[in-house]
Amino acid sequence: MFDWFKKPKPQVIEKIIYKVVEVKTPRMSGPWTKDTKAAVATLPSHPGFVALQERVDLQRQMLMHKCSTEFHKDLRESDYLQAGVFWLGYLQRLLDEATQMPRRVEVDAYEEEMEAFRKLDAQLERIGMDQTPQESEQ
Repeated sequence: MFDWFKKPKPQVIEKIIYKVVEVKTPRMSGPWTKDTKAAVATLPSHPGFVALQERVDLQRQMLMHKCSTEFHKDLRESDYLQAGVFWLGYLQRLLDEATQMPRRVEVDAYEEEMEAFRKLDAQLERIGMDQTPQESEQ
């Protein structure tokens, strides 16, 4: 009854199939030259490029938030959101590598606000108050 299961299957030689993809726009010819690398290296100082990178980062964060907090009507929507997060992150990594920008450091918003408050508070001149902090009575 299970003879077909015990017999070894003959080796099937798979054929290599080549696919031709037509590219509609002209491609760059060859690797980057020194001039191209120098031009790309100046992009981080360009305000338009910085604005575009911030927009890509904001869009990625919005997709991550939507993916993790909102209800999805089906798995396809969830897959699209996760794919968007992945590709926007990939685009950020490509741009950072091409422009040799350092990785962004995430800062806690509360700590950043408290540091700004401390700086502002240190600049205030208090009239009619002791300069030493008073201890609360216990």
